[in-house]
Amino acid sequence: MIVRNGGQLSELQRYLTGQGIPVRVPVAESAVRDEVAVRPLLDAYAIALDPELLTPEAAVALLTSRIGGATSIELRRLRQSLRREELLGGGGRTSDALLVEALSEPGALATLGLEGRSARRTARLIRAGRNAAGEPGANAETVLWALWHSTGLANAWTDSALTGGSHGARADRDLDAMMALFHTAERYVDQMPGAGPEQFLEYLLNQELPMDTLAARAQVDDAVELMTPASAAGRQWPVVIVAGLQEGVWPNTRLRGELLGSSLYADAVEHGVSYALQLDPLSRLREIRYDELRSFSTAVSRACEMLICTAVSSEDDQPSSFLDYVAPLEPGAEGRGFTPVERPMTLRALVAELRQYAQLDGKYEPEAAEAARVLAGLAAAEPAVPGAHPDSWWGLPPLTTSEPVVPPGGTVYVSPSKVESVQKSPLDWFVQAAGGEAATDFARSLGTLVHAIAQDLPEASGGEYVAELIRRWPTLGMKDNWEGKLDFQRAETMVRKLAQYVLLMRSEGRSLLGVEQDFEVRLPDVPPADTGTDDAESVGDSAGGTDLPRAAVLRGQVDRLEIDAEGRLVIVDLKTGKRQPGKTELSRHPQLGPTKRRSWLAVSWTYTDCPAQENPVHQCRTHQRRAHSYRAAQYWRSSEQRPKVPASSNRNPWRPRTTGPW
Repeated sequence: MIVRNGGQLSELQRYLTGQGIPVRVPVAESAVRDEVAVRPLLDAYAIALDPELLTPEAAVALLTSRIGGATSIELRRLRQSLRREELLGGGGRTSDALLVEALSEPGALATLGLEGRSARRTARLIRAGRNAAGEPGANAETVLWALWHSTGLANAWTDSALTGGSHGARADRDLDAMMALFHTAERYVDQMPGAGPEQFLEYLLNQELPMDTLAARAQVDDAVELMTPASAAGRQWPVVIVAGLQEGVWPNTRLRGELLGSSLYADAVEHGVSYALQLDPLSRLREIRYDELRSFSTAVSRACEMLICTAVSSEDDQPSSFLDYVAPLEPGAEGRGFTPVERPMTLRALVAELRQYAQLDGKYEPEAAEAARVLAGLAAAEPAVPGAHPDSWWGLPPLTTSEPVVPPGGTVYVSPSKVESVQKSPLDWFVQAAGGEAATDFARSLGTLVHAIAQDLPEASGGEYVAELIRRWPTLGMKDNWEGKLDFQRAETMVRKLAQYVLLMRSEGRSLLGVEQDFEVRLPDVPPADTGTDDAESVGDSAGGTDLPRAAVLRGQVDRLEIDAEGRLVIVDLKTGKRQPGKTELSRHPQLGPTKRRSWLAVSWTYTDCPAQENPVHQCRTHQRRAHSYRAAQYWRSSEQRPKVPASSNRNPWRPRTTGPW
């Protein structure tokens, strides 16, 4: 099989391997240092020689590698555990700094449970390499062996490779990669007996050509060879499949080197400046298409008996025009016919198809019975075929618990920032509330940082905000490159807009009452769900075991609470996203709507114990802000007009009115 580029090669290799089809890739396509199992070992090798290389990014890469084995959820739990212990100890370091320390200090992970398993393995790996590198007469072989032996993965990968399947194929390739790495180190030590571990790492990483490759070991002849046209040149096969003939991929007629002008520079060096300046974009496109056609000619001429060219036609993909060279359309034909794609000839695909038929009913009952009979035979085989027994089917095992998520009489809490999620998809809201929220990205981390600055410095100047931003910026862990500078400029624009708003607030005669004020408003009770059946048991189950109404509470925080000269309250919600809603959206915004409706009642609850003559900001307790950032744009404010309280009135102005449209 021949494809246009290395990306298609890797994708096709993963697919065929997952289908149980043996593949063979030319050794020139994969260098040992670039193997997914070898790269983290070399990273640990470098860190063992130079501990300064253990940065937060390197720590995360090691933990989530094939050797570390941590998933994103395990990494998140590890960060939370380290951060929790840091706060209990009175510290305030970030989780990035704690990760680096945990992998550097032997005893930093002693108190962690299962969430620290991958971190302990990685820390043991680095420590073993560091000890081996400090031994007299250390070389590349001794340090590599100490690193590999400390992982304890040799037996696990061997057992997985002998089991077979997609996981076994990956473990087999990882073991081959390790063998190739040790052969490379052995050859280097034999050729350079006096070289230290540092020279071997420099030799392996600085090669311009992959001299040390993952050569295929003990491969069978009965396998599909995958390659690019350059690797196929000079060889022939009875059957050749040229795959991925899509327009824009093969031929890829995009101009090369336009960003830095490398093509223009190469033409000027090779043919002269005048020649290079005479080439217009159309001429360059013509040359690129000729090179693509020559590559395609090399691919299709490798077949001796049969040539198969494949392409996909869909809304996003169009077949390549090169298909007309190998199979021109018949006169009068409007288009090419489609070839139906049957299921793969693998045991896994057979089990999937049988399970589909086994669930049919009606006129397909004979087919369903036959499918069930075959599945029973596959499940009873020795060894049993994976996925054939119903015990392994999702949806059939009993529920882990039938208890209601919120016990009878309990309260459902909803944040104003999640009101939109509740309206769009209650299921998504429930999954997020149960802990299934996506990992925090940079946009949310930046929003959290800006909100924290606004909380700690609610009425600062632009210079003070920028100075505080510079002080806290390293906590985000951004690299000092052009992209990081652009993000900092964006954050600086945010805090300067906040300073402008503070000046606007003062010019309009408003004063600040508080920041990040907690509120809690009880909503009307939610009646039990109507199941549409008279079955009492079904009704009881749908209501969580009771037909009583469910209590609901709207609970959250107000970013800024202000009051104007006439005693009217103004609620300010800070936004750090890129999209700013229009004026028509503000009146029905799902987050600001509950904010406006709850404002008088919520604020009165917050300050209900404050004497009317005293400043409620200094007399009332302010709550620590939750680390939560909102998605939307910049900032805007919404005010709820309230009746002015006469100065002579004895009524507490912080108590809610019991009448009126509020």
